Amino acid sequence: MEWSKAQPADRSGLQEYRAKLIQDGLTEAQADERIAIIPKLYREYPAFRTEAATLGFNRLYRTPGQTRFTTEPNAFLVSTVKTLKPGKALDVAMGQGRNAVYLAANGWDVTGFDIAEEGLKIAAENAAKFGARITTVKADFEEFDYGKERWDLIYFVYTDAPIVDPEYVARICRALKPGGMLLIDRPFRSLTDPEPGWPETEQDKVNALLKAWSGLHIVFCEDTTGIADWQQTEASRLEKKHRMVRLLARKL
Repeated sequence: MEWSKAQPADRSGLQEYRAKLIQDGLTEAQADERIAIIPKLYREYPAFRTEAATLGFNRLYRTPGQTRFTTEPNAFLVSTVKTLKPGKALDVAMGQGRNAVYLAANGWDVTGFDIAEEGLKIAAENAAKFGARITTVKADFEEFDYGKERWDLIYFVYTDAPIVDPEYVARICRALKPGGMLLIDRPFRSLTDPEPGWPETEQDKVNALLKAWSGLHIVFCEDTTGIADWQQTEASRLEKKHRMVRLLARKL
């Protein structure tokens, strides 16, 4: 982790770290054994996963001209809020704030949280450029205080939040005001590694969102293909269509 923190964004991968280990005197077999431990740590230790994700996102957000994600607001969110009266919105894992800034500039009172300090800093700066104000909080999915009947809109746009975990779903439902809206837009399958709590089999995943949020009134649900907001490179994001799921629901 310390080695990775000192590397530029394009030189911080496992293969570069393997080369560094060999340069330091390990054999190729020893380096491969060390590398094999890292995915295991990521899967089995939440603290390691959070630290690794924070490091990666901070590096990405401060990389000029990055191509991994679009900086335009999410199209599904934009089309949805056109029919809603502005109120209090929560941006879960807000990143650079592309969606929070759009909502704030259109009259919404937006709070966003993220684990990446660089993302929060850039989000606040971008909001100021538009003459808008957002509230930023450094927190992960478990730490953030969602409150009770606090939000008119909560949205999960390309996040790995545990959105099919029953306890987490209950927290979000409690946090919505009566009449409040829930919006989800994300890949059908994770972009890289399987995510904790998210079903990986085709049979289990097809209706996972509908089952998880059945306590709300489902307004819209879609299983589709299209250009993803996020992907590993600009070429793969723009040239390859991905399977995605979208959900819009209201608390009665």
